[in-house]
Amino acid sequence: MSSASLILTDSGLALSALKAAGAQGSTKVLAAASLGGCLVFISGAVVTVALAAIGRDMRLSPLELQWLMNAEFLPLAALTLVAGALGDRFGQKRMFLIGITVYGLSVAAIGFAPGFAPLIAGRFLQGLGEAAILPNGLSVLGQAFPADKKARAVGIWSAAAAVASGVAPAIAGVLLDYGSWRMTFLMLLPVAAGALVVGAVWIPRDIPTGYARVDVGGAVLSTVGLGGLGAGLTSLTNGSGPDLWVLVTLIVGLGGLAGLIVTQRRLGDDAMLPPSLFASRSVVGANLFSVLLYGPFTVMLTLIPFVMIRGVYLPTLVAGLAFIPLQVLITVVSPLAGMLCLRFGRRLPLFSGSAVVALGCAMALRIGPGATYWVDIFPSILLLALGMGLAIAPLTTLVLTSVEPDRAGTASGVNSAVSRVGSLFAIALLGGVLQQGGPQLFSGFHMAMAVAAVACVLATLAVFIIEPGPHVDFIPRDRSQSSGNRSSS
Repeated sequence: MSSASLILTDSGLALSALKAAGAQGSTKVLAAASLGGCLVFISGAVVTVALAAIGRDMRLSPLELQWLMNAEFLPLAALTLVAGALGDRFGQKRMFLIGITVYGLSVAAIGFAPGFAPLIAGRFLQGLGEAAILPNGLSVLGQAFPADKKARAVGIWSAAAAVASGVAPAIAGVLLDYGSWRMTFLMLLPVAAGALVVGAVWIPRDIPTGYARVDVGGAVLSTVGLGGLGAGLTSLTNGSGPDLWVLVTLIVGLGGLAGLIVTQRRLGDDAMLPPSLFASRSVVGANLFSVLLYGPFTVMLTLIPFVMIRGVYLPTLVAGLAFIPLQVLITVVSPLAGMLCLRFGRRLPLFSGSAVVALGCAMALRIGPGATYWVDIFPSILLLALGMGLAIAPLTTLVLTSVEPDRAGTASGVNSAVSRVGSLFAIALLGGVLQQGGPQLFSGFHMAMAVAAVACVLATLAVFIIEPGPHVDFIPRDRSQSSGNRSSS
């Protein structure tokens, strides 16, 4: 999955990073961070277009298609925060370059995978690399610019990622129509090699803080918990019923999450998920809103190209181009959402955005065997883009401003991970849809869209958990400001 909405959500990690001493802004650092960030968003955009071709070529079951998606989401959801802590401890540049290296190895492994097991291993490795690239690349970017230049730099990073994730599916569509799905991954190898060289040369050496705590236990328990629940739900939606395997995986998943809660409470502020962070109603409401909104969003991004290819029999290139308007509209609408926030407060844009996405899910019920793009498919994409554009920028600002300034980076990282958790569980529930092909595909697709619309309605209700009040802009700070605030408190 990839879109401008996730790009905007992740950009909070850069805005909250404190400027390194002496940094005046660097075009080279911006270019290196942007190129690395593009890798993260390109891969998700490519796989949604290539999903049908991979399943057909390798004769994958619906269960295997779901894991093809979730093998990437799992490490992104469970390990992004720990990867950020590793960057603090061992150096952001080092972890950023390690992430790109792992990513490059993963796309080679996927492109040459002889069977399902190596393919899934490559996808997991890809998610692992992305989990290292994302927080450390954004921290490198945030530290390279003073407060008055940071927002513009993050805007350029976001625009580059949006363009890359919009163009990549179109290129993948051409490769799928005239070549192989393997080429859609192998084309990322030169991009990863370029990002590695540019990052090594242009990003300055940083000074690690060796005392930064790395919550390894939290990372393991979150991976076990999310993986177990994901495996259990995936098996259930493929008609397995509550057999022994499903029960065991669900119990393991719930046990992992229970252990995570216990260990996080014991570690306190040293935890990967500090319990004090969730003392704020607004933080709880924002993260619940994210899960409920990003689940339906992922369902639409995954199923609409799949249905276009497998059900409507449109060319793969058309499926690859289908979401370019979404990238453009979210980028255009998001700044306008700030005006609504200033006029009506923090809740209304979130409520309106999730309500419009619900309408987009309902509009997708029109898509049937004889559907055309502009008449039947584009209206739902248009509503999806408008809704996400209204909600995501205010959501990112809300998360950053609902905690103390020195906790903004952690709060943003948690919200970014939570959005991937919503995606993980959404994909785990799609087995019944992916089992079908041709006209039979549409009954499952319509059921998925109806459930997605209900989840969006629940997201509108989650808005009321957020504390009412006026919108407050997040103002990036420098290290000198942070030190001054601490000394005066």
